[in-house]
Amino acid sequence: MAPSKSAKKSSSTVSYKDAFKVGLVCGVAVLILSIVVTRAWQDPAAFGFAFIYAGVAFVAVTALASVLNWALRNDTQNDDQSYPILK
Repeated sequence: MAPSKSAKKSSSTVSYKDAFKVGLVCGVAVLILSIVVTRAWQDPAAFGFAFIYAGVAFVAVTALASVLNWALRNDTQNDDQSYPILK
């Protein structure tokens, strides 16, 4: 059986929407963990800091995922894949 050639080019990147979702999940996880670790239910200042930590985590993870996504989309180093990866 001959291998079929697909016209669709596969992409190893994800959408920026997915990068936003990953940042959101990490932000919520940091919020829950920081509330538990700092016992924020006992101190209003600690509760505020928990939200600050979650916001920073959200922004950092979303930005890093977006930058890595952008770098992979613009990578032209391995465009010629006519050879096997493992020789």
